[in-house]
Amino acid sequence: MTAAKIQKVALERFAKQGFAATSLNEIATDVGIKKPSIYAHFKNKDELYLSLIPIMIDEELGHAKTVLQGGEKIQQQLRHYFESIEQRFDASYGVQFWMNALISPPVHLYDQVIGPMHVFMAELEQVFSQAIQHSSLVEHKYQLDSLALARVCMSFVDALQSELIYGGREKFQLRLDAILKALNILISA
Repeated sequence: MTAAKIQKVALERFAKQGFAATSLNEIATDVGIKKPSIYAHFKNKDELYLSLIPIMIDEELGHAKTVLQGGEKIQQQLRHYFESIEQRFDASYGVQFWMNALISPPVHLYDQVIGPMHVFMAELEQVFSQAIQHSSLVEHKYQLDSLALARVCMSFVDALQSELIYGGREKFQLRLDAILKALNILISA
């Protein structure tokens, strides 16, 4: 129980302050324990940070699998998934942590963070591909297969996440509007 509580508090701290500005003392104080108690569960701050990556991968893939089911409502599902990027970022320290880790992981942990992220991206692409494969989009007149369309969707996700982090809300909304218009044209073509 304590390890999970430490992870929950650390996730919030890392999301709000970033890796470098977060101390184990702050995390221990927030949990209501002394700093040495953290070491019973995690060797150091690096290990604690890295322990959050698989948790967030599971949560993000779970969200994608819940939203992207395929079928007749694929357009609404894609719209919902793209729109939810900002909504979930605003509502969840987990998503804030996730996007910051994905876009700018701690330099000394780069390989340890990015390796699992690449696996995640391949799995997310597969979720998009399967949803598209089980929809009317595969009957597209331009003969784009589900994998090509999934890669287009992944490009949309990358663009939206980057815009939200680096461009701000207004630019995110402009990018989202353009993506949704392009998606409508692509689907109705």
